[in-house]
Amino acid sequence: MSAQAIMTLVLFLAVIVLLIWQPVSPIVIGAGIPVILAVFNVVEPSKAFSQFSNTTVIFFMSLLVVGGAIFKTGLADFIGEKVINLLGTNEKGVIAGTALIVTALSAFLNDTGTTGCLIPIASAVGKKSKVSLSKIYIVLAFFASLGGMITLIGGGGHLVVQGFLEESAYEGFTFFEFVRIGLPIALISFIWLMFFGIKDLAVREVDESNIPDTAERKPAKMVFVALIFLFIVYCMATKLLAMHVAAALGAFLVVITGCISAEDAVKSFSVNTFFLVAGIFTLSSAMSSTGAAQYLVDSMSGYMSNMHPIVVVALVTLISVVGTNFMMGTSLCAILTPMSIMIGEACGISPHALAMCVAIGTSAAFCTPFGTGPNLLVYEIGGLKFKDYTKAGLPYAIFTFVICTAAVYFFYLV
Repeated sequence: MSAQAIMTLVLFLAVIVLLIWQPVSPIVIGAGIPVILAVFNVVEPSKAFSQFSNTTVIFFMSLLVVGGAIFKTGLADFIGEKVINLLGTNEKGVIAGTALIVTALSAFLNDTGTTGCLIPIASAVGKKSKVSLSKIYIVLAFFASLGGMITLIGGGGHLVVQGFLEESAYEGFTFFEFVRIGLPIALISFIWLMFFGIKDLAVREVDESNIPDTAERKPAKMVFVALIFLFIVYCMATKLLAMHVAAALGAFLVVITGCISAEDAVKSFSVNTFFLVAGIFTLSSAMSSTGAAQYLVDSMSGYMSNMHPIVVVALVTLISVVGTNFMMGTSLCAILTPMSIMIGEACGISPHALAMCVAIGTSAAFCTPFGTGPNLLVYEIGGLKFKDYTKAGLPYAIFTFVICTAAVYFFYLV
């Protein structure tokens, strides 16, 4: 390997360690990647920050603004309250209503925002029905992740995977391509929850002073932002406009019409995700251009090339499911996707198949509080402990691994 390849590989390993250990903010890690690569002449200084305008990054950030408007206008609160109140008359009803509405909303909206929006609504229903709030909160977190598996825009990691596929000159996933894998996982998980998993939900004391207020409802703006969101989905489904253009137009419209203020639009940005994903896109390009990625792939493909395709699919899914419980899903996606594409090429397996394994697997952070925004959001407010996630979440991680492996093999490789 060249000196540049060795430098890139060392930085790649250092990023993984830093993301797991978390001694510094992800912003610092993401911003530091192009700086270090430019200083050591691995990439040209003029191109070091070019990935910060990547279309995937633009799409992701624009969609967060539109999602923020849906929350700010009270539309998400309204939908959530109607569904949860419809089913929430006893413990099973409250849990079922919570799981169903958060799954439906997080399939189309940011999972963390959906969870935060539904906390006050579910809390009010829970207190009225005398259902443990800690149980409600962990269901909110888990099913926000499960809902995110169902569509292209449901999980932040899905958009990262999409970006890497397109960067590698492959056609991206269609809007509803995730349904045939994500929906069965969500359905099996819901059935497990209602018949078996409900008894594994922890009962903890909750400090009710930490529960946020619901948004003020603005009916006219609720209708307008709903139409804007449907327009974006329509553009994605029909390819009327490029995804990032449609999302950016939607973000522009919700701001100029007052559905969300410019200040709140900026606050809705996930700055950590922006810097980290853009930085790792830069690192991925460097891994490819210097030959570092090819070295790693050659080392692994020698073993994997003799394996049955379903074994390769299972290994990629397993690494994704296990890894996402110790690292934020979008970060892990950005690391694993380019590698999985190259492994697929080397082993003669569809890169789409392995990319799908990464997208779904990195949404399965059910066993620790660390892997997703929703898990972290309810960790303190629900008075939850580390073991509460592991005890309740392990079955959902297993369902994800088994169903994803089988479905990806059947739909992509048979």
